[in-house]
Amino acid sequence: MNRKLLYLLLVFTALLVPATQSMAARPAHAGQARTAPSGSAAAVRIAPRHILVKLDAAADVPAFMSHAKKHGLHKHGRVYGSNWYTLSIPAQANPRAAAARARHFPDVILATVDPVVRLDQIPPRDPLYRDDDDPSTKCIPGLDEGCVELDVVDQWGLFKAEAEGAWNETTGSTSVVIAVLDSGVDLDHDDLIGQIWVNPGEIDADGIDNDSNGLVDDYHGADFVGDNVGDPLTDNPSSEDGDPDIPMGIWDPEVDISVFIGDPSVGDGVDNDGDGLPDLGVFHGTAVAALAAAMTDNLAVELPIDYEYEGMAGVCWGCKIMPVRMVNAEGQGFGSDAASAIYYATDMGADVMNLSWGFDLDTLDATGVTEVAIITDAIDYATSQGVIVVASSGNSYTEAVHFPAAMISTLAVGASNWLDQRSAFSSYAPVTEIPDNGVDDDGNGRIDDVVDVVAPGEAIWSGYVYSVFEAQYSYLFGDFETRPGLDAYENVTQGTSFAAPLVSGYVGLLLSRHPGATLGQLREIIRSNAVDILDPEGVGDNLVGYDQYTGFGRLRMVIPENLPDLNGLDSDSDGLSDTLEATVGTNPLSSDSDGDSLTDYQEVAWDGDNSVYSAGLDTDPLNADTDSDGIIDGAESLAGTDPLDADSTFVWGDINNDGAVNAADVLLATRAALGTLTLDSPQLARGNVAPLVSGQPSSMPDDDFNVADLLLITGKATGVMSF
Repeated sequence: MNRKLLYLLLVFTALLVPATQSMAARPAHAGQARTAPSGSAAAVRIAPRHILVKLDAAADVPAFMSHAKKHGLHKHGRVYGSNWYTLSIPAQANPRAAAARARHFPDVILATVDPVVRLDQIPPRDPLYRDDDDPSTKCIPGLDEGCVELDVVDQWGLFKAEAEGAWNETTGSTSVVIAVLDSGVDLDHDDLIGQIWVNPGEIDADGIDNDSNGLVDDYHGADFVGDNVGDPLTDNPSSEDGDPDIPMGIWDPEVDISVFIGDPSVGDGVDNDGDGLPDLGVFHGTAVAALAAAMTDNLAVELPIDYEYEGMAGVCWGCKIMPVRMVNAEGQGFGSDAASAIYYATDMGADVMNLSWGFDLDTLDATGVTEVAIITDAIDYATSQGVIVVASSGNSYTEAVHFPAAMISTLAVGASNWLDQRSAFSSYAPVTEIPDNGVDDDGNGRIDDVVDVVAPGEAIWSGYVYSVFEAQYSYLFGDFETRPGLDAYENVTQGTSFAAPLVSGYVGLLLSRHPGATLGQLREIIRSNAVDILDPEGVGDNLVGYDQYTGFGRLRMVIPENLPDLNGLDSDSDGLSDTLEATVGTNPLSSDSDGDSLTDYQEVAWDGDNSVYSAGLDTDPLNADTDSDGIIDGAESLAGTDPLDADSTFVWGDINNDGAVNAADVLLATRAALGTLTLDSPQLARGNVAPLVSGQPSSMPDDDFNVADLLLITGKATGVMSF
């Protein structure tokens, strides 16, 4: 089919324009439909009809749900692989207010809203199809005589990143799995059909959950969106299934152009989220997957265009792709679905995880950061299992690396263009943030939130699949061959979304050559081989090494013979080298692996020797309560008791440490709650008992001694309460 590569950027009302008025127009690409004005930052959206709660591991879930029901909250679903649950709220209820009330329910560790994830892609500013290296030197197929699509196809990014040099060393191993957590993947695409991961524990299409992971027939991945076509009021956890595909359905435009019967992943032609642009996210996951690991040096299964073409090249074309759908056809997904996808990909053996989505945390206040805790928890779990997480930095044009790329445990990827400049839209780091020092230098609440590297992210050509809206639009303009779910190759425009999978593919190549490489080692390889390039304003060519705009430079794919020696590298800046942490078993990306408020360094150095961990002499950096006395090591350290001796303990609420909770403690608590007395660290460790979790104090003081603590201590002193 001779595809015309002239596109008009139109909203849904364009469907009303008679075809005779068009100028060989084609449907707007999903990636060409949404942008933020320069310097703006989109606010984080939240689920309007449900909230999230994280329950204590020992919680009686049925009893909790019964309690929640009395307050108008009903079980909506469970986030895969975790202790998080979704609770539906009354129709007119405010989600944040409902979450605030739920925080006081028994067994609740955290209650918050469910953030809406958006894909990181932006449209071109010119409504015409954009060229791949210099628009002034290329022709337009369908308009310029003799011009065909092959004249404009050029994967310039792979040449710029020197992929051929890497391929001379390895083209990837089938044992390396890259999980694409996105809008779904067209499993039958000509350039992906041979790349899709197979779940070894599942039998295809037998209707049985063979591997007992909670999903039926997840033979090629999973779908945590289900039948949500993009309506923000619609979320049906029961429709989640094991099918991340983007199949073709039944559509007869001659009978009724508006009716499509098929999988909701390709949309429905309706603007469900009210942004004026229907069905925008359907292509995204397919394009990302193809960039990371498309079949290469292969003949197309079915030629999609009218000249000989063998498809495109992916970075790690020996690797496998694990598709996990967590974004609907409008390009959005709930944080709970994203977390489910992360837990699933981790548990099913993903080595690399590509997250081409996120949002700007600067739009949240300090307490609002808990609203992304569902995703933070999931990523922490993934990285603790050794998964390498690659995330796009965002397209905000501003000084703000988007979450989750802002997490120290992810590889943050910005975008660059064919002129070796940072793409103007690519989000960059705060000017005062210093990488790898373990400090929140700019005071935004995030540590080391910098860009690691930029990669080609403009005028990117990749695999594509058409949505219902695009098929409807094409039909009105005389193209009767484009169908919902049809395979294609298209210019997917620009965005850090399409830079991230180049890095994911490169990480796949590195892991293929060096299995077991750590994030610290991979980060060092990526950074040390990057090329210093220009910022759009001309900044960067003289900034050797790191700069806020391009991180450590533009991606250059080098496969080293040996892994770097990280004896001197301390990724989490806790005082222990990554090498020693690997020996001990602690997380080199977390300064406090067991969450007991003692750093890994403090625990290893408990006996005065920080060069080796000595069981029995050091507190255990992998066990929050070394002596199993019910009080975590950090609290014992603050209170002055011995965390290595179960007989050395203290009484909760005993502020003056006389062995009992009595009137003297109530008096001290009253003065502290009124602000007339400041408790010292040991007093605070013993006296800060609120909130109770499963009937017990939370184990660590939160520096907020208030009336809640006073009431609990008073209750214990008078015999009304026990804890």
